[in-house]
Order: sequence, then C-alpha cells, then structure tokens
Amino acid sequence: MGVTIRKAGLADLGLLMDWRMRVLAEVFADSRDVDWEALRGRNEDYYHQHLADGSHSALFAIDDTGAIVGCGGICYQAEMPSPDNPSGTCGYLMNVFATPEARGRGVGHAIVRALIGDARVRGTGKVYLESSEMARRLYQGMGFAPMRDYYKL
Repeated sequence: MGVTIRKAGLADLGLLMDWRMRVLAEVFADSRDVDWEALRGRNEDYYHQHLADGSHSALFAIDDTGAIVGCGGICYQAEMPSPDNPSGTCGYLMNVFATPEARGRGVGHAIVRALIGDARVRGTGKVYLESSEMARRLYQGMGFAPMRDYYKL
C-alpha cells in the first residue's frame, strides 16, 4: 500500500475532530461515564490553540485511492535542558492510528517517521509516547525504548 502523508491544519478541524474521536472511542472503548460531547469540545479547543501556535503538528495518511487511512500528531513542550535533551524541547507522539484494514501495511510506520521528521526539523531533543500492546513492536522497531522510572498520577 502506498501512503502519502499530508500535514493537517485548522482548515481541517472537522476532519481532525472526527479522527480524534474515532481514536478515543477505540482506545477508551471500556470507559464508563464519559461525556463524549464535552470531551470533543475540549479537544477542539486544544486544536484551535496548539495548531495555531505551532505547539502541535497533526497529519493524515492517505492511500493510493485518496482515502484517509490513518492519522497522528505530536505535541511539543519545553523542559529544562539536560544532558539527554540539550535543546529542552520534547515531542509527545499522540493519536497515532491506522484503520483496521490498513494495519500491518506500513501506515503506522509512515506516520511515525513523518512525525519524527517534524520533530527533527524543530530541533527536538526527546520524543516519547505511550503505546498500546498492539503497537509496541512498531515503536521498538523504529528505535524507541521503554522508559524506566516513569510514573503517572
């Protein structure tokens, strides 16, 4: 399957929101008591702010027929510079998703490669992510390593 990557912007907000909600519905399928409309509104606010100020890059993967078969994003933030990140810029990969029929055909790889390319152009010193069990092999094959001593509250 040939895949073309297209960067998304605020003009794509409706499409971005449809894909974001599709990803959330799959990842959080077992969640109870979710106000999906309120969550959609908060995600729309996020895109308005962070696409506009450049602290988030979003993209779509498009197949040979012109159909969107995946999406992904990277959220940029600053941290204090350190030996493992002298620039102090971090990129958090998020919303990486391929349609079930496109999985295993290089779509996820193309999305992640494009997002890493975006991070490199920006001089990002650290890129990290959370992964589903299904995607771990993809990320490890691209050079990502599990993080030790990472906690969540």
